[in-house]
Amino acid sequence: MMKFRSSLIALAALAAIGSAHALTPTEVAAERAAGNLKEIKITGASALRLALGGFIQADLAQPGTLDVFFNDATGANHRAYSFRLNTAIGSWAVGTPILITKRDQGGSGEGVGPLITAQATQLHMKVDGACSVAAGGVSPATDIQKPGFLCSATVQGMADAGLSDVEPALLEAGINNGGARSTTNLDSEGFVQNIFGVAVNKKLYLALQKAQGLVDASATVVDEDAAKQPSLPVPFVRGALTGQLLGNDPLTKKGWNLVVPGAFDKKINVCRRAAGSGTQAASNVYFANNPCGGNDVYIPSVAGGTIAAVGSLAVNAGSSTGAVETCLGTTAQNAAGDAYALGVIGRENNPRAVVNGVQQDKGYRFVKLNGVAPERANVINGSYEFVVESTMQWAKTGANAPAGEKLDLLKLLRGNMGKAAVLAGLDVDFQAGLAASPSTIVGAWADLPPAVQAFTSHSSRKAAASCTPVRMTK
Repeated sequence: MMKFRSSLIALAALAAIGSAHALTPTEVAAERAAGNLKEIKITGASALRLALGGFIQADLAQPGTLDVFFNDATGANHRAYSFRLNTAIGSWAVGTPILITKRDQGGSGEGVGPLITAQATQLHMKVDGACSVAAGGVSPATDIQKPGFLCSATVQGMADAGLSDVEPALLEAGINNGGARSTTNLDSEGFVQNIFGVAVNKKLYLALQKAQGLVDASATVVDEDAAKQPSLPVPFVRGALTGQLLGNDPLTKKGWNLVVPGAFDKKINVCRRAAGSGTQAASNVYFANNPCGGNDVYIPSVAGGTIAAVGSLAVNAGSSTGAVETCLGTTAQNAAGDAYALGVIGRENNPRAVVNGVQQDKGYRFVKLNGVAPERANVINGSYEFVVESTMQWAKTGANAPAGEKLDLLKLLRGNMGKAAVLAGLDVDFQAGLAASPSTIVGAWADLPPAVQAFTSHSSRKAAASCTPVRMTK
């Protein structure tokens, strides 16, 4: 991977701009007005935002020049990074002011469809003097997960590039709310593996632990020991997600009772993402073989209903990962009568994350699938297969096609931000959800240094083809 941290480059940077300093909102606005600012708009999958931010911090930004912007305290919808270049890219000299905005709102679908149609009305974060200082914000930034400034305003514009959990053609399938539009004008390549898991609310987690003899039958709280993590059979999850299983049916007996003895009356509660989400597209492929086997094969249920303890089936389709977490950890977990619920969530999400020194509890836990834990190490060795290759794309031609130095910078991002060295520097939770693809290494996986092996898979699907099986390739 290209490294831009040498002392010679640092000296060149200082010579170019006099002294390195961060690009605050006021300075961004000033550089924009002067015609110096280079702006890049990226949109799509939220799971990949830290891979982007991590590479910017480690390899693109001059030390001491990075500022981080969120749309609000959580940065759920928009984030941005301003900095001065650490290396020359064509005519963009060392020290050139750069602003990269990242739209997360709408997920992977927003990283594909608007690029195909050259949508000019897509909303992106507006960074200018109207932004405010974030509570506890630090400038220049030292942590890409802590904003220095909050910028709530947006501006319309065409995205320069998009990120997606899965390849664009998959998101254009009908089951994923796509328009069946051609993706041939997109320059799209995979650059990192994205890991997903099945999560259940804590009431179900404890019930599974008891049913599988992992804890005593008298236990009243879940055992957090990794050795006590329960498992669900993939066919059971497949049945629940595709509407084949129904609760409260003692005649057919095909509900939670299949995994928790005696749970005949329990409603099958499914907390899922809405169509257009990359997470949902990955779930549709892995559990429903859709659209791989055709749209009439295992069409996931679109039933509605209220999450509750007793009944047949309820499917809650959320617009974000946060909505799925709320469905599992708040709605289902706190439903009267011990409701059971499951859903699919990216593994970069941690239900027990430590925030500002305080451990959180979002009320859900990840389970094993067929006895294999959804951990990066198991993806790397090929034993855990609920993983897809994420892509980055841009238009080849048209009004929104990047060119010149902007295109060169996008190629640099796509070619490097998914590599092991970048992933190793990310937050530990995001490390759990990503693995470098075998395509990022040269030679045999067995010959890699242990530090690189720990973040690089030697198993993969065919490049940008989520419908193909996982195979050992290195």
